[in-house]
This record gives sequence, C-alpha cells and structure tokens, in this order.
Amino acid sequence: VMFNVLDNALEASPLWVGLIVSRHADDLIVEVVDAGPGFEEAMLAEFGKPYTSTKNRPGSGLGLFLVVNVIRKLGGTVTVRNRTEGGASVTLHLPLAALSPRGHNAD
Repeated sequence: VMFNVLDNALEASPLWVGLIVSRHADDLIVEVVDAGPGFEEAMLAEFGKPYTSTKNRPGSGLGLFLVVNVIRKLGGTVTVRNRTEGGASVTLHLPLAALSPRGHNAD
C-alpha cells in the first residue's frame, strides 16, 4: 500500500518527498507530501475510483484505488488534498488494531 503512495509522489516530485508519521489516539497517521504540481480538480473529485489518473497510460489509475480499498477494508480512511505551498498530500488514517496480530495490544 505504501509503495503505491510513495511511487506516485516520487513520480510527481522526483527531487523531494516528505513522510510524516504520527499517532493520534488509537490511529496511525501516515502523510506523504510532495512538491509536484498537485492534483487536478477533476482528479480530486474522482479520487478513489478505478482508472482515475492523469498519466494516460494503460493500467493507470489503479494504484490509489487499491490503496483506498485496502485501507478501508482495514477500517481506515484516505484523504487527498493540494497543499497551499504547492504539491500534493495523501494521508492514511489506520486503526492501530488493524496492524496488531489478533489478541495482542498495540501499546
């Protein structure tokens, strides 16, 4: 899942990608930011749908679709936005319980 998000960020911004990882209550929050051109408005409106891409090549538009579906299946959410300073941000919110083996506490 993370590979898809990082790969997209590196493609849009090969010289710089930021990764911010934090914990808020019982959630793991991973934000990937880049200094690329950001998302087109049409892409933001269709985010999470299959084959939504600006790359115009066969198979494009499945990476973030798969990310959204895997994260949702684990009880989390994915949000995307354009940063005011330029570039894009993709944030994954994932319950820590989804990362723990069954029967083990995340603490």
